[in-house]
Amino acid sequence: MGGPPNKGSLDRVVQRKGYKHTSTKLHPKINPWSLLCVLIILAGCSTAARPVQTAADTVTINMGSTLGAPTYQASGFIYGLSPDASSPPQNMLSDIKVKYLRVGGAQLGCPNGGWINSFSNYQTRWNTVKAYYTKAQAIGATVIILLHDLWGADLVCTVNTFPGDNGDWTNYTNFMTQVINDAKAAGMTGLNVQWDIWNEPDCCGFFGSRSESQYLEMWKRGFQQIRAAISNAVITGPSFSQQPNGNAFPSYLDYIKANNVIPNVISWHEERGGNDPSDKSTLDTMLSSLGISISDGYNVNEYGTRSEQDPGHSAWYLARFTRNGMAGLRGNWGMNTGLWAGMGDLVTSNGQPLGQWWIYKRYADITGQLVSVTPGSQVDAVAGTDTNAKKAIIVVGNEGGVTGLVNVVIHNIPSYLQNSRKIYVLVEQMPTGNSYVSAPTVVSNSSMTLSENSLTVTINWSTATDGYAITLTPEKSSGSTK
Repeated sequence: MGGPPNKGSLDRVVQRKGYKHTSTKLHPKINPWSLLCVLIILAGCSTAARPVQTAADTVTINMGSTLGAPTYQASGFIYGLSPDASSPPQNMLSDIKVKYLRVGGAQLGCPNGGWINSFSNYQTRWNTVKAYYTKAQAIGATVIILLHDLWGADLVCTVNTFPGDNGDWTNYTNFMTQVINDAKAAGMTGLNVQWDIWNEPDCCGFFGSRSESQYLEMWKRGFQQIRAAISNAVITGPSFSQQPNGNAFPSYLDYIKANNVIPNVISWHEERGGNDPSDKSTLDTMLSSLGISISDGYNVNEYGTRSEQDPGHSAWYLARFTRNGMAGLRGNWGMNTGLWAGMGDLVTSNGQPLGQWWIYKRYADITGQLVSVTPGSQVDAVAGTDTNAKKAIIVVGNEGGVTGLVNVVIHNIPSYLQNSRKIYVLVEQMPTGNSYVSAPTVVSNSSMTLSENSLTVTINWSTATDGYAITLTPEKSSGSTK
């Protein structure tokens, strides 16, 4: 998990990976006036009792501009299941259409876990990879193998030796041979497996204090060994803690081009706080200037700082990944139980949904066609409409800086959602907090009359970290998505 190389002490890194964490419970603040405000606006009643206020932010949905079927590529997380992948219950993953699981056995067997300490410790960790792979197959997801954790470099176990120390690559070659043979034996040779050669080599001690040249040589050797053994292997990296505008990418890109060791997927992390996956445009420019083509796109395989793991930020990230056509996995800050629970803070330690799990549920409920969204300054959304289901869903997020009235302006609402220019509008709130949420809070569920196939839904966003979902159905329907 990552941030820039100078982001702070190892203690901070260890804390956010779940080795020590103090949870502060937040409780949703329900403002009775905010509920009344939304009801009045949806019903088309007079608002003369209260002065009209200027919206703090506006996000605009154009249902006449379709963008293709949803892929749910930002639904995933690093670790987050038990070591044998038996908990949480499988439906907690399948209901939100999880597409990626990232695992390598971190923290198991410490202080002497992983390959570099003993083969039995490596086997313990490899068994977790197999368990996650079995779960991934069951839910139609991809598993990402974390080779650095299989080696033992997880910042908790004692690791004094890294690949290529003193110019000796024998141990690394033997390690890669073992992992490749184990993957073949487990049938893990298809496109639903990605090989992540090393996590955050630019940061925090994951590659010790070794040089960039030693890391790049390791990358080449690992890449070539995987490709020679499994010709169609999907290789991902560099999984830098830095974003594409950081100083780690230029020399890496030069090297992979010069040595013809270009990954199928380029990956990095957005965990510095205030990051934006739209910084992919910087990488687009660099790759174009070098003439590098990436076959399988980009994956931000850890996103969201601990303070950004709430319903508002979660929905905002989903919107950004969708707009940029990228995959993403939530970071894992350990909750109170370490890495092996919580699904990246989507569920409680015993597997019950939190408010932000319901954000991912509504994201997974979007079917049919995605539609165009123009974001506001802090508020963004992912939206889709389904002809067959006669339903449209809009998941609305907040980067964290807006409270007050937020307008969701919806244009070109298709005729199959209308009944004599009437439409049902369901507004749900996903509350901030670390407590079990059995279902989103229904703010309103009311009929509304369209104006030239458009409408405006106004939300009184009293707590910036909350998230919202809006569901549109013809008036004759109940409007419920549950």
